[in-house]
Amino acid sequence: MEVSQLEDLFLERLERLCPLSSPLVVGVSGGKDSMALLTLLVNVHNRWPVRVVPVHVDHGIRPRSFEDALFVERTVRELLGLDVVQEHIQITPHRGESMEMAARRERYAVLEEHRRRLGPHSLIAVAHHRRDQAETVLMRVVNGTAIQGLQGMRAKNGNIIRPLLNFSPDWLYQYLQQTQVPWCEDESNLDTRFLRNRIRWELLPLLTDRFNPQIEEALAALAERAQESYALVHEETLAFLTQVRIHWDQDVMILPEEFGVLKTAVQADIFETVAETLHLRVNRSHILQAIKGQANWPGGVRISRDNKGQWVIIRHSFPGARHLLWPEQILPEQGAVDILPQGQLVIALTHFAGAVKGLVAIDKRRWPRLMARVWRYGDRIEPLGMKGHHKKVSDVFIDNKVPRHMRQFWPMIVSAEDPDLVLGIAGIMTAENARCHMGAICTQIRYVNEDLPF
Repeated sequence: MEVSQLEDLFLERLERLCPLSSPLVVGVSGGKDSMALLTLLVNVHNRWPVRVVPVHVDHGIRPRSFEDALFVERTVRELLGLDVVQEHIQITPHRGESMEMAARRERYAVLEEHRRRLGPHSLIAVAHHRRDQAETVLMRVVNGTAIQGLQGMRAKNGNIIRPLLNFSPDWLYQYLQQTQVPWCEDESNLDTRFLRNRIRWELLPLLTDRFNPQIEEALAALAERAQESYALVHEETLAFLTQVRIHWDQDVMILPEEFGVLKTAVQADIFETVAETLHLRVNRSHILQAIKGQANWPGGVRISRDNKGQWVIIRHSFPGARHLLWPEQILPEQGAVDILPQGQLVIALTHFAGAVKGLVAIDKRRWPRLMARVWRYGDRIEPLGMKGHHKKVSDVFIDNKVPRHMRQFWPMIVSAEDPDLVLGIAGIMTAENARCHMGAICTQIRYVNEDLPF
């Protein structure tokens, strides 16, 4: 493609994404793509005179990174007439985060900081192109994804624009050669220990050579179709969230029973939106568990259904959050008490005729007033037959294969006078100091929950 043709195509794209009133922070690594983006912005400046601020971020994790920083600074000043803002940062990955992911997070944080300094209308421009889009879609397919993942990258996502997203990297390479602008190579792009690089150098060439020479265009088109389809789903999501008026700053959020009649795709997108708002990384399994109303998400977020059929999203990062769904309560001598998730304690007075699996039987004379509360970390119980030997309730859960997402709300039967004293674990066992003797009056408690693992 001729220089003028490419610049005209670029200008057309830029006009759609970037108003003239929007200064641009441009991420410049020194590689082919970012150097092509910056060169194009400079060469169309007389027709689209936005303010351009190049920023180079040195992560300090490659031996040659300092040389790259000097190359970018010198080349951009001498050939393009712009001063480069240099930022040198240290990378500290979060738990479960790769160094590559951490570097990306920190890099965008630096770019966002400079964008804010330029004012509310400013944008960040990055140099992702069509092959990057194809790699992104393939990577998400390999890892497992839904329609959200098939969207790949967007040409405009919040304050970030990608003017080259529909451009072939070959066009950009030719453009740099024709305009005689050099670039530097990042040796880490050749390291096939990274999944994206394996897709770039192994999978994508295989698909191109053996299956479809236009695979990049096909995957980029798939991303566009997925974006169009997802827009319809997300429209329903926003309408529902507006209707129910969720308050995102609260530690307990309620999705009403009407959530259950929504299409599965909309339900999934609502929970994706919740996760994004709470700054959580969740996978497809997390989403499906949430739709079922039994989820244990990262960051201490728990999702369950209450006895009204509502989905309750609760963040356990604040004191007492675990007790909001069903507070500790005195048990009646007879009757039923509703608890979460979707369960009941059925209480009856009876003459003890022997232990029954799954029933908690507590000596009425010794313990006339009982209370139910949720399990607390550190709770211990003295199982029947193990006089003098206590066991962590968490270990009892493991022994009985109680799923993690159910433990948070599991009912403990305790003394009303001493709520720290566990007399029974509903549905599982009675404590030794609550033992009933044959013929004595006992309080018998049955845990009714269709999701019990036993």
